Amino acid sequence: MLNRPLSALNCVAEGMLPQGDPRLGAHTLQHLVLAMLRDRATGLIRDVDGVELAVEQVDEVVAQLTMSGVVPGDVVVVKARNDLGGVASILGVWALGCALCPVDPSGAQEVHAAIVEQSGAKAIVGGDGSVTAVERVCAVPLIELRNPRVATGEDLGLIIFTSGSSGSPKGVLLTHSNVLCALRAITAYLDIGPCDRILCIPPMFLDYGVYQVLFAMFARTTLYLGSGVTNPLRILEMIKSCKPTIIPVVPALASGLARVLNTFGSVIEGVRIVTNTGGHLAPSSTTALQRAFPGVQVVPMYGLTESKRALFLPAELVESKPGSVGGPMPGLDARVVIADKDGQLVEAPDNVDGELYVRGASVMQGYHSPAAAGGARLIPGHYRDDNWLATGDLFVRDEDGCLFFRGRSKALIKQRGYCLYPRDLEAAAEATVGVESSVVVGRTEPDGDESAVLFAVTNVAGDDTAEAALRDGILAQLHPTIQPRLVKFLKQWPASPVGKIDLNKLRIMAEEL
Repeated sequence: MLNRPLSALNCVAEGMLPQGDPRLGAHTLQHLVLAMLRDRATGLIRDVDGVELAVEQVDEVVAQLTMSGVVPGDVVVVKARNDLGGVASILGVWALGCALCPVDPSGAQEVHAAIVEQSGAKAIVGGDGSVTAVERVCAVPLIELRNPRVATGEDLGLIIFTSGSSGSPKGVLLTHSNVLCALRAITAYLDIGPCDRILCIPPMFLDYGVYQVLFAMFARTTLYLGSGVTNPLRILEMIKSCKPTIIPVVPALASGLARVLNTFGSVIEGVRIVTNTGGHLAPSSTTALQRAFPGVQVVPMYGLTESKRALFLPAELVESKPGSVGGPMPGLDARVVIADKDGQLVEAPDNVDGELYVRGASVMQGYHSPAAAGGARLIPGHYRDDNWLATGDLFVRDEDGCLFFRGRSKALIKQRGYCLYPRDLEAAAEATVGVESSVVVGRTEPDGDESAVLFAVTNVAGDDTAEAALRDGILAQLHPTIQPRLVKFLKQWPASPVGKIDLNKLRIMAEEL
């Protein structure tokens, strides 16, 4: 067996998988995939037309990878489409016990080449499913093994290159155990099970999309692939046809979907949970979702690639704790940290701003290169896994233990000597009737001073009289020392290729105002 290429089904047949519930026996992502193949449960993953993923599609990817010389422990870059072929490629990589590095299939060739080089990938799976081997000089192993390597929980299972919103893109290194820890926690607090149906809108080259596939394998949940659709009208059609119980969104998508739901007065039964990450969900979006999906639980969450998910707010607290992202998910500790007068790190008192630190088994191993450090950073402890992740994000904890996002430490704006927290200004704008959602960015003035520019989405954009009244309403809620220098109204947000609000575009627009 060990001297010839193995298909995924051969692996199952020759006893590489513990029997029983995959949630109990899975120690690697390889175990999860092989359990799904063993049970011929790949049909749980399907496109919005109902076409199911076949075992043979995954098996073909495994066969191509093994013939290209890929072995357990190798890194494989996948141009990950949000369709059945893209998911087959992802599962094929994990079925072989390799580390997945998903990338945007529409990304520039030079970006792909840089990621392949930096990740140390041994092969590339193209958007069409073809496999290309990468020639590399073999590193000297710690131990020279006579037989092929076996994947363990401590091996790399996932490498995600961040979007670079807090600096240059960085490869976040996550082991099988890191991913499985986060997977168990998220599945538990969202109570995801076999009766659920997930509509996967997030792209597969982000961890938000990849985890929807993991939910299908881990909880045997039906997954409908949205094929990268971001048009709210098309998404509404998919919701009606697929009848999902869980819909993961990002703020820009939620805002657009809320507008469509309000326009058509749609009421759709059966949606149990709407999850959100990638930024705060505007109150108007939450209200629209709750009206359109009777009984839905809107679950605000906070996460970062370096630890997948970190915080969540139980749905029953959404009304009493508006703006909060709750507390740590199971298995994580989360603290707001400041430095005292002697420079010692200490936990901040309640209602005092500080940096969010998290600790637990889902925290990354590090970045692909020390030179890639930035944004979040690891604070080593007294032993190998005793690390805190300093997130680089500012939070405050209230007297009930609920955490509130205040902004990124690098996003603080010092205007005329005053520190402005973007989230404070955004919250004031969103509390103003007529504003759907808002984002604050900083810009540099000719004299070198920083200033805040507030963008807000509203249906009165373009009406000078209505804009002036709305602008006055926003500024009236803010003390003069923290008012933004400029307020700009938009009909809709500029969207990035992944459906998030394009902050870089907003920064360019701010500089041009």
